[in-house]
Amino acid sequence: MFLHRCRAAIPSPLAAHRSAVRVSRWSHIRQLQTHGSQNQSRQPSKTLPQRGSPRPPPPRQPEPAQDEPQHTPNPNEEDQFPEDQEIPNVKVRFLIPAIWAVTVSTGIYISFAYFTAKSELETRNPYRLFGGNTNPARNPSYSTYASNGPPTPTEVVTRAWREADPMSKLSLGLIGVNGAVHLSGLVARGAWQHLWHIPATNRNYTLFTSTFVHSGPMHLAVNMYAMYNFLPATGYSKLFRGDTNHMLSFFLSTGVISGLAQHIASTIFKQGRPYSAFISSGGASGALFAVFGAFCMEYPTQGVGIILIPYYIEAQYFLPIVMAFDLVGMIRGFKFVSFGHAAHLSGATIGMAYSYLDGRNKVWRPLVDFWKRRLQGKSVA
Repeated sequence: MFLHRCRAAIPSPLAAHRSAVRVSRWSHIRQLQTHGSQNQSRQPSKTLPQRGSPRPPPPRQPEPAQDEPQHTPNPNEEDQFPEDQEIPNVKVRFLIPAIWAVTVSTGIYISFAYFTAKSELETRNPYRLFGGNTNPARNPSYSTYASNGPPTPTEVVTRAWREADPMSKLSLGLIGVNGAVHLSGLVARGAWQHLWHIPATNRNYTLFTSTFVHSGPMHLAVNMYAMYNFLPATGYSKLFRGDTNHMLSFFLSTGVISGLAQHIASTIFKQGRPYSAFISSGGASGALFAVFGAFCMEYPTQGVGIILIPYYIEAQYFLPIVMAFDLVGMIRGFKFVSFGHAAHLSGATIGMAYSYLDGRNKVWRPLVDFWKRRLQGKSVA
């Protein structure tokens, strides 16, 4: 599996500041050259005739001396941060984002546990949020399609959605949301840019929204491919037992926590880039690595690999290799690639720890039982 959380280019405020620095530098050089040529043409020369003499031909522009330094534009200058430009002194917060991330993640779990408890008490299907009856034979809506002509694309998509299992519906729903958010960048570019997380801005809500933004079609396609392959299998493991509320709360909360980890790491481990706090980050791979970590714990002997490489390694050996790669990348960085290593590492760690804790019914079931007792008490009263 080849996932990555993109670290996009420097945000627009800093990019505009850099362009202003370049414009001021070039304009200063042009002014010096312009004023110098004007002054030299206005100064009277001892060798030229004075006023009243026949009009001489225009003087030739003086050629620069051989030892005079020449300014040669660098073709890569736009991609480099100016060395003589002072980095804005911005204090990046850690405590407030951490409190916000923990509060939001806890609220997500409590809310979805309430929905599961309510559906269980009402003896309804626990997959009510993403579909009703999972047995096509007992549901008349799954009747065989009969028509004089071929089905329309809308009918094909509608029927495929109805016949999909609940966890596949959750996966397809998340893929649709990520795709819609990515397409919104073409319609409302200004609003879309505010969904990315930039540590220097100290905006907390982007820890959540950055899970649904991607830098390009390739970034989006790779992450959605991983979601389609790993999320349903993990959802039907002994850990989640096919509960879509449980899986959705796990996905959303780990996206927030992995965003917080990237927020802290990009500020502490600068990796030779003093402006790393101004680099935007986003992508669903932090949450997907949490799903992948849980997958490797639940299916340790299942073969996994990297896209386009026809070799497979057992999940119990593949996960430590990936985590070691991200650990080195987070601390030292790699010249040939720049991923959200902290988000990957934190997501995989959370997936492993959660598989251990909730496998012993220490997280989800206590919350569901709490809400069931509260709802039963209200019904009795």
